[in-house]
Amino acid sequence: MVESQPSGAVVVAIDGTDKDAPALRWAADEADCRDVPLSVVHAFPWVISAREYGSPPPEDVIESTAPILDHAVAVVRERHPDLAVTAEVVMERPAVALVRASQNAAALVLGARGLGLLRSRLIGSVSQKVAAHASGTVVVVREDVTRPEGPVVVGVDAASAVPAITEFAFRHAAARHVGVRLVHALDRQPPVPGLADARVRQVLDRRTTEGEEVLRALADEWSERFPGVPVEADLVETNPVEALVVAAAHASLLVVGSRSRHGLAGLRLGSVARGVLHEVPVVAIVRVEHAED
Repeated sequence: MVESQPSGAVVVAIDGTDKDAPALRWAADEADCRDVPLSVVHAFPWVISAREYGSPPPEDVIESTAPILDHAVAVVRERHPDLAVTAEVVMERPAVALVRASQNAAALVLGARGLGLLRSRLIGSVSQKVAAHASGTVVVVREDVTRPEGPVVVGVDAASAVPAITEFAFRHAAARHVGVRLVHALDRQPPVPGLADARVRQVLDRRTTEGEEVLRALADEWSERFPGVPVEADLVETNPVEALVVAAAHASLLVVGSRSRHGLAGLRLGSVARGVLHEVPVVAIVRVEHAED
């Protein structure tokens, strides 16, 4: 855990480049809405060289990171002058430092591109690792929200709806005074191409009916818990990633779960979470524990 990180803070990772801005702004807004501190973390992987040479980083190296933190804090202060903010450089591999920071965070916010020295063409190797292994909720911000008044879209798994995912979405929506749209995607393509006899159609029809029932029950339950939040519920007959990407185009946030269905130790992101990360401006990934974890 980052030593100066307040318990329950929103943590945001920065790397000192222009792409910090959307994540920093989103994290500051979130901390302000939650009425919790903001913790700014700049992970500096000096440890890689230190292990090779057995020496701590020179003072001038440490001092060179001060302008990065100062600028980040100034951006936050301009937007939220009364928000409690801490900032720290962590001499550790970025993915390791941020996964540790997530253990004590209300949410961990990352930019969508690479952090520090590690970059990739899509969401960045560090962001992928942290999203897969962090505790709690990770928010990956690709760009500024273009529809801040849009609803919070929630990807619903009718087979195993998880309260933590829906609760995060409704609490966020209530704080931002927007609605929630529950989306359950059901791909009605038969599992084997060309196999579409009456029995397959019956199975698909039953899944559709069950999905609609789950969505109605969820909408009713959470409407009672958050009566001030407008709720929509949609069953969309298409691929889940495609359905959520389309829905998120008019949303302020997309919320999905992080549970993998494959039973592989350490594989924390399912195919849907991985797919939407590469397409949606702002995605919140709520960590879902397996019963056997």
